[in-house]
Order: sequence, then C-alpha cells, then structure tokens
Amino acid sequence: MEHELYPYSPIASRPPLSFPNGARLAFYAGLNIEHFRIGTPFPGTAGTVPDPMSYGWRDYGNRVGIWRLMDLFDDVGIRATGIINSEVCTEYPEIIKAGVERNWAWVAHGKTNSIFQAGMAPDEEEQFLAEMFATLDASLPARPRGWLGPGLNETFTTPRLLAEAGLTYLLDWCCDDQPFPLNIPGMLSVPYGIDVNDYVLFTSNPALTGPDYERIVLDQFEQLLDDSATTGRVLALPLHTFIVGQPFRAKYLARVLRAITSTPEVWVCTGDDIAEHYASIGPEQAT
Repeated sequence: MEHELYPYSPIASRPPLSFPNGARLAFYAGLNIEHFRIGTPFPGTAGTVPDPMSYGWRDYGNRVGIWRLMDLFDDVGIRATGIINSEVCTEYPEIIKAGVERNWAWVAHGKTNSIFQAGMAPDEEEQFLAEMFATLDASLPARPRGWLGPGLNETFTTPRLLAEAGLTYLLDWCCDDQPFPLNIPGMLSVPYGIDVNDYVLFTSNPALTGPDYERIVLDQFEQLLDDSATTGRVLALPLHTFIVGQPFRAKYLARVLRAITSTPEVWVCTGDDIAEHYASIGPEQAT
C-alpha cells in the first residue's frame, strides 16, 4: 500500500538544516525506562510465568541501572530524554521524581512494554491511550510531547490519535538523519537511532563487547559529524537501563558520551528540543 504518513524526500534535495549557535549535529540520549508485567510471558522465551530470569534482568534496570546512568548523565552534563511506560509512574515513582528534579524531557512509551498496540481497533486504542495519558498527566509536570511505541509499535491510527492528544513528534519511524513533517498537521518525525540502540546491538549479537559498542557508536557519530558539514544531522542514542546500566558496560557508554558532548560542533539537547527547533524554523525547511 502507499505510505500515507509521509512522502519520500531525498536528503540531498532539501535546504540545509541549521541548529542553534551554529551547531552542526544535534545529539540526544533517549533513555528507555520500562515496566514489564510479571504475569505476562516474555517474547522469545519459553513463555513460563513467572519467568525470574527474564523479569529480573529487566527489573535490574529500575532497581540499579537507572541510578548508575543518572550519576553518569549528571557527571557528563546531559539532560536525558526519558522514554517511559506510564506504569513506571505508579510502579517506580522514585525514578520519576529524580527525573523531574533533573528537568528531563519525557516521551510517552505506552502503558507497559508487555502490551503492544498492533491489532487494536481505533476505539480500543483511543481508550488505551486515554488511560496512559491520565497516568502520565498525574505524575509529570506536563504531558509528554513525543511518542515511542513499545517495540516501536503502532497502528495506522496511532499518529492521528497522538496528535489529537497534543503530541508533536514520533520516534517510531527510523528512516532519516533529520526531522521531517508528517502528513498530520503539527506532527513531526524525529530520528531515533535503531542501529545504535543498545538493546538491538547486544541482544542480536550476544558476543558483542563493551569496546565493540563504543566503536560502533563513535563510528556513527564520526560519520554523521562529517555529513553535517553540508547540512545538519541528528545523532539519537537509544539506551536501556537494564542494558548499558550493567556494571561491565557503563564505562564504555561514559567514554562515548564524553567524546560526543565535548565536541564543539555538537548541540547536546533533548528530543523535545529538536522537535521544537525544527517546528520553529518554518516552511523553508519542510521536505
């Protein structure tokens, strides 16, 4: 079927994209903070309930990994983009409190990573999202402006429902190095780096090491920085508390973040910042 959400637009044909203060490369850290329901089987496992190993691995991120990463972000000077299931607000309120104190940006990430929206009827999805937003609204200073579906999962109705709820950008469509407008008034796509996503890298290749991760992300960074000599690019770094929050990986993430944030041509920002800046530029940047 024809893609109705956005048109094809080759990056070489667009007007040059600029960022604040002459920066060439916009960088944000998208920190996935997720809740998995203990009574729901985990995909790719034996499907037993309870599943102590699978649940415990993920729960480590909320009990330990998130706090290690918060210390690192504080040390490096990064304001994170917290990508949260709404159930994080009720299950782990201490995490929300700490993120709010740090003035993090927030991205809605469904209710829980145990439920995907694919297959929901429009009325069912609308009710599902309304319940999610009610929880987020009660826990955060303001409603999130961005969305990432659990497992980057949507229905064809999701973008319209999110726009009607006041959101302004999606991270699900990983098809570009720049933001671009969607065929829904007021809604943008903001890049989300699926190929340097720590979950994708480490779970698809169990032999991948910390130094491998460091090299992969820095390769991504260096190429995008070179590309940005002619037009602005976005480096999105998706992170998961139970992946890079593990002790033996944390120092490699620290090296990556310090290298990127110490580069003068980089605008260290949030997903909200990128969407707001792109929307403010005007139609001359539209694809």
